[in-house]
Amino acid sequence: MRYVLFPGRHHVLTTYQAAYLAELLAGHCTDRSGHGIEVSADAVVIFAVTSWDQAGTRRNPLPGHRREAAIELFGREAGLPVLVVPVPNVSPTPRFADVIINAVDVQTGGRVRLDPSNCVVASSSPEVFSMFEATGYAIAPVELAAGTLVADRPWTLVETIADDASTAAVADRLHPASLEILERYDLANQIAELFADPLLGDDGDLTETRDYITYADSFDRGADRKFGLVRTLIRPGRIVDIGCGTGALLSKIAGAPEFAECDLFGVEAARPLFEICEHRRTMGWFDNENTFFHHRNVLNSPVLAPGSIDTTITMALTHEVYSYGTHQDVLAMAARIAQHTRSGGVWINADVCGPDHPDGVVEFDLAVDDGLADSCPDTPTPQLADIAGHLESLSTWSRWRRFVDDFRSVEGETVEWEERSPGTARATRRVLYEFLSKKDYPNNWLSEMHEAFCTYTYADWIDIAEEAGFTIAPGSHAYRNEWIVEHRWRPTCSIRSADGSAEDFGVSHLVLAAAR
Repeated sequence: MRYVLFPGRHHVLTTYQAAYLAELLAGHCTDRSGHGIEVSADAVVIFAVTSWDQAGTRRNPLPGHRREAAIELFGREAGLPVLVVPVPNVSPTPRFADVIINAVDVQTGGRVRLDPSNCVVASSSPEVFSMFEATGYAIAPVELAAGTLVADRPWTLVETIADDASTAAVADRLHPASLEILERYDLANQIAELFADPLLGDDGDLTETRDYITYADSFDRGADRKFGLVRTLIRPGRIVDIGCGTGALLSKIAGAPEFAECDLFGVEAARPLFEICEHRRTMGWFDNENTFFHHRNVLNSPVLAPGSIDTTITMALTHEVYSYGTHQDVLAMAARIAQHTRSGGVWINADVCGPDHPDGVVEFDLAVDDGLADSCPDTPTPQLADIAGHLESLSTWSRWRRFVDDFRSVEGETVEWEERSPGTARATRRVLYEFLSKKDYPNNWLSEMHEAFCTYTYADWIDIAEEAGFTIAPGSHAYRNEWIVEHRWRPTCSIRSADGSAEDFGVSHLVLAAAR
C-alpha cells in the first residue's frame, strides 16, 4: 500500500495513534479481516481532516488551521510522513467515503488518487469504515482490536478536556504535538466554554428545528425598518450588534454617513448566521471596511473589553436568551452589556414584549372558517409528515388547539386555558399574545414553540436595565406593529375584557434606549 488514509476530525492526536501508525508503516499490523497489511517503504499517511471549515461548535471546537498545525508537528516528532487534506463540512450522506476520496484528489491537484489497490483506511469508527469497506478498501482498525477498544478514541479526550477546562487529566495520552498546540493557544478553555454554552447545540445552532433560510431572509427583509427604529438612538464610536444575524442591520449602519468613522462589530452565536456574515464581509457587502464579526455567545464570557463600547444593539435577541436559557441568563447578559459600555454609551434593546397586565384573563373569539378543521388532532405535531403544510391548511381555531399542546411543552410547561365553545376560549393575555405572535409562521412552528415572546413587559425591561446600572433615555417606548394587527390579528381574533367589554390589541414590541 502506498497510502494510509486517516479520516477524522482530528481535534487531538494521541500517543497511541503515533505508535500504531509507526507499526502500520513497518508492516506489523493486520486489517479487520485478520490479513497482514503490506505497506511500501515510501508510504504516506494522509490525514483527511473532516469538517475543516467548521469551528466554534461542540462537535468541532477547534478550527482547521489549529488541527493542521498539530498534525504537521505530530508527523515531524513521530517521524511519520504525513499529508494534510482539508475536507469541508457536509451534511450526513451515505457517500461520505466518496467525498473524502474526491477531496484528496482535488486538494493534491490530482497527484494522489486513492483506490483499494493503493490505499488502506485507518479508522476505528464503524460509521466511517463501513462506508469504505463497502467500496473495497481494507481497514486498519487503530484503537479497535477484535471489535474491542484497546485505547481511548481522541474524542473521549476532548470531552475530558471540556469537563476540566484543562489537559491535565489526559496529558499522558495526548501526543506532545497536540499538547503543545492546545497549551500554546489556550484551547482547553475554548473547548470547555463551547461545551458549557447554555444556548447552542452541537453544531453551534440555537435549535435543531429552525429553518435558517426563512430566518435569514427575515433579517434581510426587515433591515430598513429596524434601522429606522434605532438610527437616532445610536451613539457614534464603537458600535456592536449582539445577535447580528446575517449582518443586515450592520450593513445599513455601515452605509449611513453619520457612522462612516465608526468601528462596527457583529457578535453572532448561531454558526450558520455567523458564516453568512463572514462571507458577506469578504464579498465587500459592508461600506465601512472597519466591520468585524465574532462567533461568540455573550453569556459565556466577555467578548469586548470593559468600558470600550459606545452603542450596543440587541435586536430580536433578548427573548431568545430567556427562551433557550433562564431569567438569570437575561440578567447576566444585561450585566455584561453594562460592563462593556462606556460612560455616556447606550444599550438599545429592540424586541418583542408582553402586553400590559399580562396575567389578566380575557375571553376571545378565533376564526373557525379561515381554514380546515384538524384532520388528525391526536397526532403530535412533531410526528406529522408535513408540519408546515398541515398547519398552513388549518383554521385559526385549529392552530390554537395545536398551540396549546405544543407551546413550551419540550420545556415541561403547560398552557392553562378554558374552551367556552368552538372558536371561543379564555386564557391570560400573555398566553393569547404568545399565540397571536406565532400563529402565522407554520414554516418554523416547532422552533417558534420554544420561544417565549411575552415573558417580560415594557415595565419589566425598564427594571432589568436599571438593575444593571442603566438609566432609561428619551426615545424609549413600547408599541404594537400596526400592519400585523390590521392584517393578521384583527381579521382572525377579537378580545373581551373580564367585564365583557370589547378590548383592543395592546403593545407587542419595545425599543428601550438604556444609557450608562
